[in-house]
Amino acid sequence: MLPRGGALAVATAAGAGLLGWLTGRYLRGHGGYTQEREMLAAVADQSADAIIACKLDGTLTVWNSGAERIYGWAAHEVLGTSFRGILPPDAGPALDRALDVLAAGGHIHLEQSRRIRRDGSTLLVSVTVSPIRNEHGAVVAAAATERDITEKLRFEAAEKQAMERSVRAARLESLGQLAGGVAHDFNNLLAIILNYADFLADAVTGEAAGDLSRIRDAADRARSLTGQLLLFAKREPTEVEVVDLNQVVTGSGELLTRTIGADIRLVCRPCTFPVPVHANRGRLDQILLNLVINARDAMPDGGVVVVETDVTEIRDAADVPLPPGRYARLTVSDTGTGMTAEVRDRLFEPFFTTKPSDRGTGLGLSTVYGIVGDAGGHIGVDSTLGIGTTFRILLPHAADREPSGERGPERVCPAGDGQRVLVIEDEDYVRDLVVRILRENGYRTSAISEDAVAGADLADVALLITDVVLPGRSGPAVAAQLRERRPDLRVLFMSGYSDAELRRRYDIPPTTPIVQKPFTAVELLATVGEALAPHLVGGLGDQA
Repeated sequence: MLPRGGALAVATAAGAGLLGWLTGRYLRGHGGYTQEREMLAAVADQSADAIIACKLDGTLTVWNSGAERIYGWAAHEVLGTSFRGILPPDAGPALDRALDVLAAGGHIHLEQSRRIRRDGSTLLVSVTVSPIRNEHGAVVAAAATERDITEKLRFEAAEKQAMERSVRAARLESLGQLAGGVAHDFNNLLAIILNYADFLADAVTGEAAGDLSRIRDAADRARSLTGQLLLFAKREPTEVEVVDLNQVVTGSGELLTRTIGADIRLVCRPCTFPVPVHANRGRLDQILLNLVINARDAMPDGGVVVVETDVTEIRDAADVPLPPGRYARLTVSDTGTGMTAEVRDRLFEPFFTTKPSDRGTGLGLSTVYGIVGDAGGHIGVDSTLGIGTTFRILLPHAADREPSGERGPERVCPAGDGQRVLVIEDEDYVRDLVVRILRENGYRTSAISEDAVAGADLADVALLITDVVLPGRSGPAVAAQLRERRPDLRVLFMSGYSDAELRRRYDIPPTTPIVQKPFTAVELLATVGEALAPHLVGGLGDQA
């Protein structure tokens, strides 16, 4: 849009040309007509803008080809009729006031004004109106230049919306990086707390055993909390399968009904045909539970929550930043208090909440945001104060895949048989923890720093366990250096970041195992056993 000064300058120039043309037409019968005015009249008549003139009672006297194109009426259809015919029904008083201003010699400029086309559709125009005077200086008519700005305003609105989405996404991405870093450090600490609590479990009795159990429970809850942070940061590994969204909704109905209370009615409307998506079933349940609980908290006096599934097509990214294609849609609506635009813009930020401190951590919706983004989808929110809120989640449709019902085999926790394991970990307590777990379960261990790699004795090392992110260089780089001396060396990585994030950043093949912190002794031993399994021909070192 032009700056106001620029718009006025353009309007002034257009008005001057229009007045010249209209004055020329008026003076045709009064001996003042010239060839220059004839040329100006021809130019004005072919203008892309609508050039319109009317008497002071609103009767149309000039209607150029631009007006015909914009409004759809031919000149012979409107000349002699009232200007009110192209105005909205409620614009009569405004027209009367404008004509009074013009009759007094005033000028009018409107950045936006609503008009009606011949087909009944509305449009927005910018308007400049000037009075027309006769040879005696008396105002006898009014002349308007009108420009259709409907598409221009629509484009600007779409551009603004896209910019706001971009800014919001950048802010959430920044928060996600922060959350991922915090979760990584927490996971190192939690690995220590969880495992040393387990070490003490057999040695503590009586009241102290109860205290230790509470510590262990708190650590488990903290582990769940960091898992939610990693989900928001899109750094939490998940096992995916093809799941029918209808089954998620119907299967969770009974649990959700008990969760929301007797004063809230839950209405589930699954689609009449399957709605398959490629996602983690547990994460989908988590999405639904978080959204329904959020809806419950927005209805303190009771209300209705409606959960629906269907399939939709996206043809362009004008409204939703997703590639064109077919998407499954999960909709959760409530009749609650709604929210302001300011709250809606911050809704998915971690730890942002409008609830009391004892009713939520502010991680529920940020977790949903992370899960949806990790699945290649999008979540949108519509909300009106006093009316309610609607969440719409779009996930890629998995039409060509069959829902899976099989689960992987149970993980076993074999003891070692004297195999030697080399451990590299920059966190002292985590390194000591890994060494202790392995030694107490039949393995021989050697812990070294990354600086001592060049001189490490690899003669009988069966497995290298190394953190992926080390102070000086990466675990994969250390493993590559050791494999120059022992090409068959098997490798197991550890990290507090997610599997997907690390594999992408360090180019770690899917077949190379990564044990996620915080791990328990059972989880570590099971992964070590898998890494040393004899059926893995050639060893995992070939894939590190």
